[in-house]
Amino acid sequence: MKKKRLYDILLGICIVAFLVSGGMLMYQIQEQKKNDSRLEDLSDLVMEQLEIEDGENGAESIAGTGKESQEELLVMPKEEKVHEKRQARVRAYDKIKEQNSDLVGWIKIEGTKIDYPVLQSIDRPNFYLNHDFDQKSSIYGAPYVAEECDLTSDCRNILIYGHHMKNGSMFAALDGYLDEEFWDSHGVIQFDTLKEYGNYQVAAVFSMSAVDSSNPLYDWITAGTEESFTNYVSYIKQHSVYDKGVDIQWGDHLISLITCEYTHQDGRLIVVAKRIESTIEENGKKQEKKEE
Repeated sequence: MKKKRLYDILLGICIVAFLVSGGMLMYQIQEQKKNDSRLEDLSDLVMEQLEIEDGENGAESIAGTGKESQEELLVMPKEEKVHEKRQARVRAYDKIKEQNSDLVGWIKIEGTKIDYPVLQSIDRPNFYLNHDFDQKSSIYGAPYVAEECDLTSDCRNILIYGHHMKNGSMFAALDGYLDEEFWDSHGVIQFDTLKEYGNYQVAAVFSMSAVDSSNPLYDWITAGTEESFTNYVSYIKQHSVYDKGVDIQWGDHLISLITCEYTHQDGRLIVVAKRIESTIEENGKKQEKKEE
């Protein structure tokens, strides 16, 4: 009788564990579908705004496919239509900002799942670490700019955080840069703010432990002064998995994409890219800025 009772207890525990695990799995699947659907809706809204602008202008479509090749991005195409298309996207973000005033930009890497709005909550540090675009609690969070980065001023190194999800979403695709062939074929990252579009050439990829607070990188990472900028560049070049010979000097602008990494204790994978082209529209006049 005792053995049978023990067996029944163990069986009950196994059934409960199975049901709990199954419930958690179903919850994660539903969360994934909901998150993916919401982000697709936001991306579709941008394209809809481009089509509306096309109609209002009565001109040849500037919406395009939104899938410029890496070669086109890297050589900084001069065709007016390309600039019009990218700048039209920037204007389309205003519609997204109506849904969340924390919107500060859009990050995109062609050929990957990374095609997301980027948020920033200065008064609530790391808020989007566990909240989605609609500010609801979510394990996916949302790509966000660190509160230390003032996008209204001349921020030299914009830090953008995103989760590394097992389903390959959010910033999981950054793992690809550990492979040289992937790096070569995805060497340009598109990061637009609400005022300008930008193409950034990947310059360094490295990993580190976030536990080591004595790491000098923490003192340089925002790169607000020439000294900290120079030290940061020296560090990332020294620790990068590959050296592609991308020259970075004081006066350049960087983005650092940061996600979790699992070979270090509380590891971080950081992909650093240098801005090579941007266009800002002021007072109705387009000003092109190309950086060597």
